[in-house]
Amino acid sequence: MDRRELVRKVFHNEPAGRLLAAFWHHYLPDELVDGLHRPEYVARNLAGARRFKEEFDPDFVKIMTDGLFFMPYDYDSVRTASDLRRLRPERDMELYFEKCVGLAEAVREIYGDGVLVFYNVFSPTFQINHRMAQTHPALRAASSDPFPLLIDEDAGAVGEAVERIADATEELIERVVRPGLADGMYFSVSDYDRRVPPEAYWKHIMPAEKRIIAAANSRAEDNILHICGWRGSRNDLPLFTDYDCSVVNWAVHAEGVSLAEGKRMFGGKCVIGGFGNDRTDLLCSGSRAEIEAYVEKIVTEAGTTGVIIGADCTTHLDTPDEHLHWVYEKAKSLGGG
Repeated sequence: MDRRELVRKVFHNEPAGRLLAAFWHHYLPDELVDGLHRPEYVARNLAGARRFKEEFDPDFVKIMTDGLFFMPYDYDSVRTASDLRRLRPERDMELYFEKCVGLAEAVREIYGDGVLVFYNVFSPTFQINHRMAQTHPALRAASSDPFPLLIDEDAGAVGEAVERIADATEELIERVVRPGLADGMYFSVSDYDRRVPPEAYWKHIMPAEKRIIAAANSRAEDNILHICGWRGSRNDLPLFTDYDCSVVNWAVHAEGVSLAEGKRMFGGKCVIGGFGNDRTDLLCSGSRAEIEAYVEKIVTEAGTTGVIIGADCTTHLDTPDEHLHWVYEKAKSLGGG
């Protein structure tokens, strides 16, 4: 079978004959830079994608959107959480969509039509959190993640902004998830170290996120949910158990929830992960024997059907390529359900 069919079978918990591994990392030292107005950042990102293709030739691909994380909204005019009610797109929004389509086209050209490609899409909460941190130093000084502070201050205003950004996110999905371009969405969500109260998440955030997923599902057979545990941030995983994505990835080590436990929690869906992604974690610092033994441990606990070996989040830039190769090779040697 071809690789697209192979990956679909794994996504759908069908016997595939091979255990898959999947890793990705950022291609820029600072992925939050402005590639919309500095095209050299997007060029460097694409150069990294080409190197990754040459080094690993992965079975499926997450499009890294370094430099194009942020939709152009006027955060400079926001002084309080209540001001988010009047958050509006800047005139560069159409240019942003064009740049995103161009990135997806370039990645598709790099990898060809033989592999599934998933476009990295962030929840509106990510957009608000990081752009407010960039534009409001006092907020950043108060918390590395300002979003929970904004929710505490005026959850309704934040919810209105989330809905507005979700509208633009649906437009982005319509542009990039289509035949010949991206095959689906890799959707990143978070409740920021469990600091957003569940009732606020249910009321002000979840409807927009589910709407984004529904838009992606209307255009793609499979979409991937990433519950982001970057730098050890934890999430209230039960918040996301009914999010309608085929595949789920979360921070096994930050959450203390193994792949086997998470697979049960998410109703038997295909799962990705197992390894930590920090510089001090096994994937970055371990020996070959330790890394291979850990792959075996994951498989012993979770099996091989609907299981993909990966990491909690993007792998650390210091992770040696050979360490990833050890995982890929060990996974292939173990077969698959």
